Amino acid sequence: MIGLPILTTIPKIREVRWRFCTRRDEEPAAVLGKSLLRLRICQPADWSGSAVDFVERGFKRFCNKHGNQQVKKVWVGDLRIMDYIFDLSARERDEAEAEAEESKTVLYLVGDYEAAASIPIGATLPHLEREHELLPAAFYEAFTTNLWKWMRVYDYAAAKEHADMWTDGLSEREIKESVYPKVERELPACMGRHGANFKGQRALPFFRQIYPELRSSIARSLVKYVLEMDARGRGSTHAWPGNVAEKDIPGTRDWLTEAEDCRPGCLITWYEDDAINSCFDEEAQHMGENGPCEPNVLLGINLDKPSKELDRQVKKVFGHAAAMLESLASAAKIVETIREIYDEYLREHRLNPGFQTEPSPAGLWEE
Repeated sequence: MIGLPILTTIPKIREVRWRFCTRRDEEPAAVLGKSLLRLRICQPADWSGSAVDFVERGFKRFCNKHGNQQVKKVWVGDLRIMDYIFDLSARERDEAEAEAEESKTVLYLVGDYEAAASIPIGATLPHLEREHELLPAAFYEAFTTNLWKWMRVYDYAAAKEHADMWTDGLSEREIKESVYPKVERELPACMGRHGANFKGQRALPFFRQIYPELRSSIARSLVKYVLEMDARGRGSTHAWPGNVAEKDIPGTRDWLTEAEDCRPGCLITWYEDDAINSCFDEEAQHMGENGPCEPNVLLGINLDKPSKELDRQVKKVFGHAAAMLESLASAAKIVETIREIYDEYLREHRLNPGFQTEPSPAGLWEE
């Protein structure tokens, strides 16, 4: 026998929030949200009943306004507002909150990279050298100097340091058979001759002088974008976690005691499989083995301040975020151009074309 169907009513529930935030989450977000509203970063229309959602909507719009969509084409990472410096598991968060005597009075702007963006610059240097013999070194120094404002850069200098450290104590035969001597041998001649001439900001006057004389569209666009990078990030310095003052943000040093150095945000090689890449692969295998790695960017917001002082602090932190995104948006255009040139180089030399716009597996950080 088949029984009669059972009548079942399923209610249709609208506007249900898809996540739950504790009071500890909402209180600091509410304080920050009021400041963002005063600074017109958040809008009244962003309110949906949750202070956390309110801050999130304003922050996402702020990031998109300052070039986040272009940045994401190259840089794989996050720029977040967090109540702890590192990601915590549910258990770790419960333990941390149980130990806390009061609600959180500190939030952090945390910037980090999930992978090192691959930038094979070697094929680009001859294009620049045909325009002016000093242009490759000037461009390289200006580009890397501006990247260092926002991330740790792994390049020839880092590989040379790694090679020097690991060759110490090796026999002559072991050194000869290793990749380490190749780091210095593979340095392009144009960099070896002129690299030291453009340290710091010395390249910028040179760029302005020769820009009107540049005939190549590639050279003109690369110089234009690196000047944009510098202009958008001018006055900014790398917000290393170690620079956060303990007197301003109490307790920060405790979180960083067991942390390792931050991971690189990009890998600048001459060619994809050169000695720099090999040294990077060796180092990447051991990054984060002994504890969490520091973020590349860390700025604190002390919520326990009068409104005017809090607004000044929030404006400064968000100003740094805006400069970072805008500068990296220009940098992303440079990287896209470099990768196109490298693709053409591979085709001309009958190698495997199609250099990936996503970072290679060696540049992915696996926890």
